[in-house]
Amino acid sequence: MLVVLVVSWILLSPSGTETSIGAGMRWFLIALPCILFMASGLVVAGLRYVVSYAIMAGVPQLVWRFAQSGNWDHGVPGILLAWLGGLSLILPGTTCCWYTLRTTSASEFIAAMQRMRCPDALTIPAAIIFRFFPTIGEEYRDIKTAMRMRGISGLRNPVAMLEYRFVPLLVSVVSIGNELSMSAVTRALGSGRRRTTICTIGFRAADGVLIGLLSACLVIMIMGRTSVA
Repeated sequence: MLVVLVVSWILLSPSGTETSIGAGMRWFLIALPCILFMASGLVVAGLRYVVSYAIMAGVPQLVWRFAQSGNWDHGVPGILLAWLGGLSLILPGTTCCWYTLRTTSASEFIAAMQRMRCPDALTIPAAIIFRFFPTIGEEYRDIKTAMRMRGISGLRNPVAMLEYRFVPLLVSVVSIGNELSMSAVTRALGSGRRRTTICTIGFRAADGVLIGLLSACLVIMIMGRTSVA
């Protein structure tokens, strides 16, 4: 959670990182999702993130330079640069969220939140989110497989794809949300008692190193804002 907040806040911050140290800090935070994926053994996900970020951040720059050299109208390249540049700043934070969902189970998350004395008003909705998005992904894959068996694909008939894939998915979203809410009540998440768990939750040396690096990034950004002011 700290990684998601710090990465999203600093990369979306308009100031505080104008120095060379601040630029290096930004590149570290941009590379941090790939480092986390690699450290967890998710090599394919890490490489996918690198390729996605390179496309979002590199293609607009190439288009902009080509437009300047060719004396084009800068309207369309400027819009492309703004959109993909904004997405490239959002991508590291959202990738950190996806990394959290991939590497942390709902039981581990609840146990960690209880150990940090977090209120149930924050723990229970977040735990439901941990199960919601993976369940939606499985449901979409099942619908996609069923429609492919019936010969309905996006390239052949995009209108039918929207009708036969996304409409059932929207219906499933409502039912899945209700089922997860009932599951939370069945597991007595809001009972007020401290729940037992078999998950191993602990603070390791890697956690301390990562927290130290994130704290240093926050200090650099604050000092950069102070010097600019």
